Amino acid sequence: MRASALAILFVLGAVVLTLLDSVHVHTHTLVYAHPVAFGSAWWVPLLMGSSAALGGLVYVMGWALLGGPAKLPPWNKVGLALGSFVLMYAASGLLPGTATTKLIVLTIAAIVIHREVDGTRVGAKLLLAGAVIGPIVEAINPGFRYLQPDFMGVPIWLPALYACATPAIGQLARRLA
Repeated sequence: MRASALAILFVLGAVVLTLLDSVHVHTHTLVYAHPVAFGSAWWVPLLMGSSAALGGLVYVMGWALLGGPAKLPPWNKVGLALGSFVLMYAASGLLPGTATTKLIVLTIAAIVIHREVDGTRVGAKLLLAGAVIGPIVEAINPGFRYLQPDFMGVPIWLPALYACATPAIGQLARRLA
């Protein structure tokens, strides 16, 4: 993967994911142990940028390793997937209702995003990997905590949010690569 692609993913994550994370801060979905500005820790943009860049890189490598088809999704499908993911990230903080309601909405969105931007078995495997690995990484991070956790310190809807993110950011990474 080219350095320019990683740089784009890093900046996208550092800016957009940090702004989306602030929705979780301001809706009292999570709280940082040592906030410095607007309720967030100083390291949040670095973490979000790194997660987008590393996640994109791992997705591209996993796609190749698992024998995913070479055909790339069209840019408009990638844009729609990214927009849908952004909407679902915001909804995970703003949507009124229980954690179960959020889980259902995010799961349906993840299925639709995957189907529209990818639809392959390889993509489904990578989606499942993202849905497992992402919440585990969050569960072991001592720098913040969810205010209404359900399991291992995270809400039950978090894997579904990662399932929305994985095909959107992953297919963007494939396009950029």
